[in-house]
Amino acid sequence: MYREEAHYLERTAPWIERVGLAYVKQRVVDDVAGRAELYARFLESQLHSQDDPWKERAEGKDASEYASLATVE
Repeated sequence: MYREEAHYLERTAPWIERVGLAYVKQRVVDDVAGRAELYARFLESQLHSQDDPWKERAEGKDASEYASLATVE
């Protein structure tokens, strides 16, 4: 809900202060159907934009940048 309703670059604490904790509780805790809709929209948004940079690194992306230098004897 914060992702959808907060102003651009608004932090969570000022957002909660602006809308009120009772409003957040009503929308997230008390409204089961609304919570399910928020969750479904969040999952849909993540399908198209969520990249895990640590997964790419674990699979070898940019590995050559961090290879040890050759040992000179």
